[in-house]
Amino acid sequence: MSTRTLIEINHDFLHELQDVPELLAIIVSELGTSMHCRPLNEANERGRTLDIGHGLRIVLQYHHTTDVAVTTKFAAVKL
Repeated sequence: MSTRTLIEINHDFLHELQDVPELLAIIVSELGTSMHCRPLNEANERGRTLDIGHGLRIVLQYHHTTDVAVTTKFAAVKL
């Protein structure tokens, strides 16, 4: 199954990635597994994101054929 994952990266974490870029590879490899599915679904049911640590949050994960619009205080984006 093909999915899209929308993540939020804390700005401070971007600086940490410069020192430990392997960390992003580990996190991205975890996104391809089902380890976050249940906690993410539970968080989304409560209207929340899933904090996975290191300044990263999974906002949502959905099938690639699903249209999604994200609206924030600063921008509206259609994915």
